[in-house]
Amino acid sequence: MNERGFSLAELLVASAVLGMIMLGVLTVQRQGLTAYLVGAGRVEVQQNARAMLETMFNELRSALEITAVPDECGTGPVPAGGGGTSISITEQNGAAIQYQLVGADLQRNGVVLVGGVQSLRIWCYDAAGALTATEANVRSVHVHVITQTESAVTAYAERNQHAVMETRVRLRNL
Repeated sequence: MNERGFSLAELLVASAVLGMIMLGVLTVQRQGLTAYLVGAGRVEVQQNARAMLETMFNELRSALEITAVPDECGTGPVPAGGGGTSISITEQNGAAIQYQLVGADLQRNGVVLVGGVQSLRIWCYDAAGALTATEANVRSVHVHVITQTESAVTAYAERNQHAVMETRVRLRNL
């Protein structure tokens, strides 16, 4: 009867092969986690920017009047030059609405609409396409927004994402 076991050399080789396999599995798992964090961060910032612009522009598009234009209407081509961080309108049912950037939150009538706003710039234009600071002359509004992740993350973290979106809306009821 031959009761032969494993030699020390065979056990070491098997352990080394198993270690290499486990290292490969760990590397693939960490890359997958990193890709997930980057994707989740990117989705968050893009979704925040889209939600903000959609909500704001649906109300701007159907506004009855602009009651206050941004702090600074800017003097250069968009997005260079000033631009304000708030705008006030009267909507179709006569209710007053104010959008303003407070810290990293875009607020609608004092209630946080979207967090993680790094920058918001609003420009008002008249019928000829020139910048205007006169409420009665505003016919279109241009908004440039930069969003970031809402949760605190370090600058080098995978979730630290930014999105830049801008759009221009022509006011229908003015």
